[in-house]
Amino acid sequence: MSGIRVAPAKLSEFAAAIFRAHGMSVGDAATVAEVLVWANLRGVGSHGVTRIPSYLNFIRTGDLDPRARPTLRVLTSASFIQDCAQSAGPVAMMSASATALEMAATSGICMGLVSATTHTGAIGRYAEWLAERDFAAIVFVGGPPLMAYHGARTASLSTAPLAIAVPNSDGKPLLLDMASSVVASGRIRELAAMGKAIPEGWALDHDGNPTTDAAKAATLLPLGGPKGSGLSMLFECLTGIMAGTPVLTMLSSGPSSRRHAQNAAVIAVNIRTFRPLDEFRRDIGALAQEIRALPRRQGYDHLLLPGERGGRNAEERLHTGIPIDRRTWSKLCDIAISVGVRPPVTSE
Repeated sequence: MSGIRVAPAKLSEFAAAIFRAHGMSVGDAATVAEVLVWANLRGVGSHGVTRIPSYLNFIRTGDLDPRARPTLRVLTSASFIQDCAQSAGPVAMMSASATALEMAATSGICMGLVSATTHTGAIGRYAEWLAERDFAAIVFVGGPPLMAYHGARTASLSTAPLAIAVPNSDGKPLLLDMASSVVASGRIRELAAMGKAIPEGWALDHDGNPTTDAAKAATLLPLGGPKGSGLSMLFECLTGIMAGTPVLTMLSSGPSSRRHAQNAAVIAVNIRTFRPLDEFRRDIGALAQEIRALPRRQGYDHLLLPGERGGRNAEERLHTGIPIDRRTWSKLCDIAISVGVRPPVTSE
């Protein structure tokens, strides 16, 4: 990236101010900003503040209601559906995570469905949040078609991200955060904005042919072929279809239904229900040590645990600032100035 760096706290304040200027409450704007900056801190710029223009566009088109408040339908002592009415994805997901934790604390486990929200942001944030509070977590999302079903030429499935997290003995959760596609769609948009090529096997163009031109990439390819597309299809079954707000089948009914929408599942597990927490954490730490000590192949200086690279990025960027490419920063500054928000001071 280019040489611009922004202090994380200042970047969060900046993003929150932009969302407040577009109708969000102080609390909701802070939540959305925190989730976006979390992604930037961990090196996942595709899900960071570069998403602000698309979120604002969702507000303009009516796909995101900045004032909407999710409403809770408790189904059993261990399950719920949260009706989101197109509220901001991070707001809906943090609310659902808190509810899942509260219910799992007494029931042992809880599954909550997040129905009809908008772009959820980096879902690793919600799984990590639960693991930081000593719960195991599984989070997955279904959404609009951006990825091809294995063997198909057109976009037919969501990239369907999955995040799993557990607490660790060192206080840093193990965190898997991945898409069902070979790469996240935001990463291709990043490379297209920088005029860079993408590797073979990432995407198809508008005609359904393989491409290495990020600007021509129209349809992502599934991770592991049928494995990735199978995951995505089943995530749609377990989120939108389960909640009664399907995305993919509704899109086939005509242009009037082509609104941006996502659904998600949040599963929280109270580890203490199954065994003493300190023993669980100890055994997770022992497993981590065993993995680190494995003999390494040539070219691998060390073996990274799930979430470790992102954690290292975050530790560094808390001190050195978050890097943002100049084109993105210029666009964000133009948006901010247009609504009377002063951009923070940056460093090179």
